[in-house]
This record gives sequence, C-alpha cells and structure tokens, in this order.
Amino acid sequence: MQLVIAEKPSVAMSIAAVIGAGERKDGYMEGAGFLVSWCVGHLAGLADATHYGDFKKWRYEDLPILPRTWETVISSDKE
Repeated sequence: MQLVIAEKPSVAMSIAAVIGAGERKDGYMEGAGFLVSWCVGHLAGLADATHYGDFKKWRYEDLPILPRTWETVISSDKE
C-alpha cells in the first residue's frame, strides 16, 4: 500500500480518481494499492533567511542570501 498526501481535499480527489483509489473512507480515499489523504494548507515550507544565520536585520551587503543547502521547516500550526 502506498500513501499519497495532498495539500487539500479537492487535489486528493483528483489524484485518487487518476490512480484508481475510488473508495471513500473517513479522511482518505482507498483503492488500487493506494491510500490518498489530505491536509489543509502547506505542512512545510522553505526556511526564511533568519534560519540560516544572523539575518534578522538584513543589509544590502548580505544579499543575495544563498544557503549551500536549502532547508524546510514545519509550519507552526501544523506541528
């Protein structure tokens, strides 16, 4: 069984229709070896500049801010 998580219910329904997960359950769709569920809004996003160092107060000299590795953070309301 494979799990697919969509951003919102309408997207989950579209994905479920395409991959054959047509049986509606409580909070997810199931079928063809898939569970398709959804959240409400983005779970994670790119970290802002303050995450990479001392960039709370931006200076022109600091730009562009290009981290070696882009990091993601979990939205505080989704933890």
